[in-house]
Amino acid sequence: MDIGPYVLQLFSGLSRAMVLFLLSAGLSLIFGVMNILNFAHATLWLLSGYITFSIFQFLGEQFGASPLLLLPSIAWATALMALIGFALERFLIRQTYERELPEQLLLTFALVLIVGDLIKLIWGVENRRINLGVEPMEMLDTLVNPYHFVIVGTGVAVAAGLWFFLHRTRFGKIVRAAVYSRSMVSALGIRIPMIYGLVFAAGVGLAGFAGGVFLPLLPMALGVDHDVIVQCFAVVVIGGFGSMLGTFVASLIVGVVYAFSILFWPDGALAMIFLIVIVVLIWRPWGLFGTELRY
Repeated sequence: MDIGPYVLQLFSGLSRAMVLFLLSAGLSLIFGVMNILNFAHATLWLLSGYITFSIFQFLGEQFGASPLLLLPSIAWATALMALIGFALERFLIRQTYERELPEQLLLTFALVLIVGDLIKLIWGVENRRINLGVEPMEMLDTLVNPYHFVIVGTGVAVAAGLWFFLHRTRFGKIVRAAVYSRSMVSALGIRIPMIYGLVFAAGVGLAGFAGGVFLPLLPMALGVDHDVIVQCFAVVVIGGFGSMLGTFVASLIVGVVYAFSILFWPDGALAMIFLIVIVVLIWRPWGLFGTELRY
């Protein structure tokens, strides 16, 4: 039995799962703390991919082509996206806290259209991808892209870092408390608007980081964000809004199931994911690791 195709799909699924986790973690964090469903999250991820590409090209022209330039490119793009996220929360999102959910969705969907047109104006409609020039390695009688290991390691490291931040730092504990009871956090004298601004910036920064990490694997293209945001919503619904552990586990489920569905049933890959969503919603409407009630 040739296990090569299964090995390839496994690594592809794990890589996709880690990218979904990096992207969904910010989406889950924003909704868990702020109760804002950011429909533009994946579009900001797409924007970060184009920004990372431009920074990588600029650094290559200044210092010569090198795969190591990807690291400062991702760092700068992540920082820039965090600043963009903070500005969006301060001047746009903050105005919708007292509005109904449809109005929040309309605002974030408008951002999808605006950012999409902005990408067209600056970068055009061509796909963008960073080629690191890394040779594939042989494993179990098949060739595997070593960058898969980089993505998996990065996702696990970020998951561990988020756990440490949320459970071992003062600000992280405040964020976790805000997920369960924002009124109690406010009663303690903690400035909720500043917490919201920093959380939204962190969420968008995570999306920016995910965009840079994803870029050497598959090209960024207009419309990709529409497919990705659907899978991100599936991840946070399965895992539970506001739960980092749930987001991580759900990302693994969605990434691996999607990869093997592509192998066995390409036309029904997305249907398989939503079949899992339906089962989880029937069994645990608040997600695998989510909380049943929130005050």
